[in-house]
Amino acid sequence: MVKKSTRPRFAPLLLVALALLLSGCVYLRLLDLKKQFARFAENFVLLPGEDFELRCLKPVLTASDVRWIGAEPKTIRPWKDGEEWSIRWIKIAPPEAKETLVYDMEFIARIADDKLVEAAIPKRYFAYFPKELFINLLRSTGTAKVDKTDRQAESQTETPPDTPLPNLKSIGGMLGAPTQKSTNKSGQLVYVYLYRLDLPKPDSKPIEMTFLFDATSGDLRKLTAKLPHGTLKYDFAKPTPSKT
Repeated sequence: MVKKSTRPRFAPLLLVALALLLSGCVYLRLLDLKKQFARFAENFVLLPGEDFELRCLKPVLTASDVRWIGAEPKTIRPWKDGEEWSIRWIKIAPPEAKETLVYDMEFIARIADDKLVEAAIPKRYFAYFPKELFINLLRSTGTAKVDKTDRQAESQTETPPDTPLPNLKSIGGMLGAPTQKSTNKSGQLVYVYLYRLDLPKPDSKPIEMTFLFDATSGDLRKLTAKLPHGTLKYDFAKPTPSKT
């Protein structure tokens, strides 16, 4: 019997950061969201508690936007005056893997007045990926360089002082064995993880997350998230030592 994992997995709040990769009304709303990420403290509140719960002070994404970017709910239940969506992705494990833990990804979206007002991620997802670094990752989305033609956005994520970079060990503990792994021309280790929506017949393409690690230190250097309608790239800078 497969055990339910209590270990964290990289949470897919990145889906909500697809800011400039779309067109039409969705594009305009996601452009607003990108601008909000650039002024994070004015537009978002991290709610108290051990879980990661982010409240949007000026909600812009609609329920249909959330579905369109690939976050189709597995279950929906009443929440205050709206709905709480539970969205889950299942890891596509490598054929040779014999994992006894379920390395899924889970994301909670709270909808009110047809707008995404809160996003929640269980605390277990941050045992290996610091909350502070994840918040910086969201902030950096607001200043990302965007190639709309190729539907790509790339940004530099600053690591908070005294916060270690994620590495091979922490990502492995969080995600398990990669779906694919290799070494690129620069000698970096390449780990690819694939996920599909936990639905009987998911319509969207699998999420592809590629991690590049320094071959010597094992530190994470780059994360590329290939999503159903675009690609996000994050370069990770080394931590800046705090002044004493």
